[in-house]
Amino acid sequence: MKENKISQTGRSVLRAAAAMLVLQLCPPAAINAQEAKQAPDSLAQPNAVALSVRGKCDYSEDGVTFTELKPSHIFEQGAIVRTGENARTDLFFRRTGTTVRLQAGTEIKVEKMAVTMKDGLPVVHTLLDLRTGRIFTVVRSDVAGSTFEIRNAAGCAVMEGSGVGRYIITADGTHVSAKGSVIPLKVIGENGITIVAAGQQFCKKEGKMLPVGTTAWVKELIELDELQAATDGPALQEPSPKP
Repeated sequence: MKENKISQTGRSVLRAAAAMLVLQLCPPAAINAQEAKQAPDSLAQPNAVALSVRGKCDYSEDGVTFTELKPSHIFEQGAIVRTGENARTDLFFRRTGTTVRLQAGTEIKVEKMAVTMKDGLPVVHTLLDLRTGRIFTVVRSDVAGSTFEIRNAAGCAVMEGSGVGRYIITADGTHVSAKGSVIPLKVIGENGITIVAAGQQFCKKEGKMLPVGTTAWVKELIELDELQAATDGPALQEPSPKP
C-alpha cells in the first residue's frame, strides 16, 4: 500500500516536470496565440486611395520610379504623389475618413500611416510631408487621440482630437482653418506652438494670425465646401471604430 502511494507521487512529479518542459520548449506558440487575441483586424495597416484624378498626376512607391496615377490606386506608407500643371487628385485616407486634395504643382510624401489601440479603440496616426504646392484637407476623427499631421516650411501642423476640421495648407507655410472646423489646427514651429482657430489663417512669412475672408480665399473656401460634400459618402461608408 505504501509502495503504491509512493509510485503515485512519483508519477505526479514526473507529469509536472514534463509539463514544465513543454512550456519551456514552446513559449513562442503560446505567446503568439495570446497576441493574436490582442491584435484584432482593426489594427491592420491603414492606407489611402485615389478617389479622383484630373490631369497629369503620378506616384512612386520607392521615390525613384514614377507611374501615371489612376483612380482607385491604393497607397501605402512611403508613397510619393505629385500633380502636374492644371492637375489635381483627391486622396481618401481610410480608417480616418480624411480627404486630401492635391492642387496643381503639388508633391507630398506619405511619411507615416499607423494604428494603435487606446482604451479598446483603434487610434490612427498619419503624417504627410508637403514638399511643394498646396493641399485642401477635410479631417474627420471619431476617436480622441488620433492625429493627422502635415509637415511644411513652417514646421508641423497637427490636427488631433475628435470632430471635423477643414484646412488649406501650403508648402511655404500658410495655414487656413476654415469656418466649421471643430478640431483646432496646431502649428509647431521654431518659435513655438501657434493655434489656428476656425476662421483664421497663419502665414509663416508674416509670422502672425490673419482673419480668413479676404477675396483671395473666397474661391478656395468654396472649393473646400465642395470637397467636403463630395467625400461625405466615402467617409460615411467607413466602419465605425467604436463598438
